[in-house]
Amino acid sequence: MRYFYTSVSRPGGEPRFIVVGYVDDSQFVRFDSDAENPSVEPRAPWIEQEGPEYWERETRNFKGTAQTFRVNLNTALRYYNQSAGDPPKTHVTHHPSPDGDVTLRCWALGFYPKEITLTWQRDGEDQTQDMELVETRPAGDGNFQKWAAVVVPAGEEQRYTCHVHHEGLPEPLTLRWEPPPQATIPVMGIVAAVIVLVVTGAVVGFILWRKKNTGVKKGPYAPAACNDSAQGSDVSLTAEKV
Repeated sequence: MRYFYTSVSRPGGEPRFIVVGYVDDSQFVRFDSDAENPSVEPRAPWIEQEGPEYWERETRNFKGTAQTFRVNLNTALRYYNQSAGDPPKTHVTHHPSPDGDVTLRCWALGFYPKEITLTWQRDGEDQTQDMELVETRPAGDGNFQKWAAVVVPAGEEQRYTCHVHHEGLPEPLTLRWEPPPQATIPVMGIVAAVIVLVVTGAVVGFILWRKKNTGVKKGPYAPAACNDSAQGSDVSLTAEKV
């Protein structure tokens, strides 16, 4: 005799809990929490002979087990940082090629569960036959990632849109490649710089002009006066002998 227990999470509701019992590879009981009146149900004629006490007892046991599985499932989801439906983080990248074409790649990252749909459209028409689509891959943290690419003529990127469908999204997403903003030089900054240069040049020129055209006027050179009594005379000092 073997019992198989299954608990499945789902967005916006309680997990579904199912139990099936087997004897010699033949199912004999089943419990499904989604049933209108969840209770253990017979799946083999011989088990139907059991009285009401058996079915009530087994139903209580399976409902208790369902509660335990619900707690364990929520713990596992928190451990792996997942909710019942994590929406994808999306963006489009732009890859020019030497032949003049451009590859647009639509990314979906960090989503759960695994099922997701990525499609490219050109002017509203599907480009499924012309796009490259990789398999959904694990991201390493319990979530998943995927991308879809399409080759387009340069200059026609805005005619293409990527459409993302996932149960974690409140509604499908539509993305386009957004070109980076062009760098612009502020006009007022240029005007201010020119004014500063003009004023600085005028000040420097004025200072140089003043230095060139102004100065102290000096008279004719006059030699220093000499002592007439000292001119032409010999002066000698004799040390007195002791």
